[in-house]
Amino acid sequence: MSEPSALDSISRTDTIVLLGVVALDREGETPVQTHELRKHCQQHLSTVETDVVGTVTEADVTRSLYRLEEAGLVGENEPTSASPTGKGRPAYTLTVSPDVVYEEVDDDLVDESSE
Repeated sequence: MSEPSALDSISRTDTIVLLGVVALDREGETPVQTHELRKHCQQHLSTVETDVVGTVTEADVTRSLYRLEEAGLVGENEPTSASPTGKGRPAYTLTVSPDVVYEEVDDDLVDESSE
């Protein structure tokens, strides 16, 4: 990671999305598409005690991925196939070490299943 404070400046939702990418990366499930990442975040968010209220929508995930990419924390892969509408869905991979992410995010967002 080129900037040590990149994780300090991201929002709670961005952190949740980033932790989802980290968990899926560790499971060998990356590159990951937005809808798959949203599903993962929804499944694991309920197990984390935090002050986040509400749900994480696919639009939230998409916006977070754009911000995380801009911060140099994830990278977008070119779509390998087209969707039924003819558009490819981008997929994202982690561009920093999972250990760096776990060390720098709030402890209350890191649950036992992602360590």
